[in-house]
Amino acid sequence: MINWLPEGKKAAICFTIDDIHPAKSTDYYEAGGDLEKGSLGLVQWLLERHPKLKVTLFTTADWREISPVPTRKLLASIPQLRDQFYLAALWEKGTMRLDRHPEFVNFLNNMERTEIALHGLYHCHKGLKIPVEFQEQTEEEFQDILSEMIRIFDRAKLRYVKGICPPGWNAPDGLLNQLVAHNIRFINSARDIFTPVAKDAKTNMSGLKELPLIYPSLIQNDQLVHIPANFQATSTPDRARRILDNGGLLSIKAHIIKTAMGHVSLDGVDQTYMNYLDVLLTALEQEYGDDLWWTSMGGITDQIFAHEKIAA
Repeated sequence: MINWLPEGKKAAICFTIDDIHPAKSTDYYEAGGDLEKGSLGLVQWLLERHPKLKVTLFTTADWREISPVPTRKLLASIPQLRDQFYLAALWEKGTMRLDRHPEFVNFLNNMERTEIALHGLYHCHKGLKIPVEFQEQTEEEFQDILSEMIRIFDRAKLRYVKGICPPGWNAPDGLLNQLVAHNIRFINSARDIFTPVAKDAKTNMSGLKELPLIYPSLIQNDQLVHIPANFQATSTPDRARRILDNGGLLSIKAHIIKTAMGHVSLDGVDQTYMNYLDVLLTALEQEYGDDLWWTSMGGITDQIFAHEKIAA
């Protein structure tokens, strides 16, 4: 266990949303590009309802994925060969590049109690696992991907924190090494909404495994903070309370896209999910009061590294 809670706080809540990019409802699907008239407007509504709540928006530098599942069925059925090709159509490079969408960037920069973090360069990969961007690449290739991703964020003048949620949560060792080399300070990889809550529970679902389910931890020789995701739209209020009662981090996950090319995200942002969180957060505010730390993944990371520096 590391000391990650501020003095006087007994548990914490953070809220993160993946797949943010400039696509509009006039495109294949809306991912934030409709601004206050779209999914981000629903997020703003929830923030207004809960003045202590903060959100981390994991944003992709140059989103290219159109379909999260293969649409080239014949090619997808051929082992080995399918791994050499993109199995669905893609947006052309640069179509959704952040520096080409200044109105979108300006909107994100001005959202209250919102931090922006990294969510891949293109959000796609050859082979069957289209959204899982980081797979078998060499460490040098990871270096190039991260460098280009950061260049786009900087050119776009989008204010962001040094953290990442890898698309599909997959985080190979070579990627972790390069995150440290690029001064990335936190990663949100392990997503587990099924493992029963306990103080010693370990992650065993998506992304990194055998890490604390309800607490942040230090990895890569204590140079990188790992923060799990352990709650979503299909999770019960009882799971939320068990996490908080164990002094943990209630780490709520959502995806900005509800439906994409026939695929439906169970944790996609819509009015139903936001209403559920509104009711849940209202109850937790009343039950736990000042014991709760309402924070963000960037805030957790700052707290951990500040404490580690003092301890050293």
